[in-house]
Amino acid sequence: MQPKLVRLNIPSGWAITHNSFGDEDPLIQDGRILNQQFYNENLLVIQSIEFKETDWIINQNGYTLKLGWYPHEYPNGYYRLQLLPANSEPEVIEFQSQAREKIRQVIEQFFDLISRGVDLEEIKWTIEQNDKTFEKNSRLGSGIRKKIQDYNRYRNRFYYGQLYSLYPPIYYELTNIVYRSAKENKIAYNMPRPDNSHRA
Repeated sequence: MQPKLVRLNIPSGWAITHNSFGDEDPLIQDGRILNQQFYNENLLVIQSIEFKETDWIINQNGYTLKLGWYPHEYPNGYYRLQLLPANSEPEVIEFQSQAREKIRQVIEQFFDLISRGVDLEEIKWTIEQNDKTFEKNSRLGSGIRKKIQDYNRYRNRFYYGQLYSLYPPIYYELTNIVYRSAKENKIAYNMPRPDNSHRA
């Protein structure tokens, strides 16, 4: 049976020289991963290539992407993705995660940034910022719940100007609560009576 691999959008100018980046969850027994072919330190190698004379060859001045699972076969391990520049540049960008989808997104983001000519420092900064955004959004639900709880606790001191300063989803959630809150049944002094006559 053909192994199921993670789908990657590989642009022109890149070649996969090794791939066992499996789209399968680990099968664990006795504290080890059984399908270790998808969870070892050598899962994926992608290299930049160039057309020279009559054939495509590895670009010695280009980048190499390497992916592995560390430690080997360990259930609580993680994916380690490395972007290695040309041999003349010692700096390596490294990204770690246990989520296959997140790794896939970062790989494709590397392709996009490199194709646009972004330098190594900016690539590193962009990946770090996107990772922080991902982590922040993954906890957004609990943050909204906390704000709503705070609102319910201090609603007598909450006013709409404060709501506008919140993150938009929180603002709309709180305003919905405000509109759904029970209102006292009061009749204004100058409101008309049922017979359309006004109060004296």
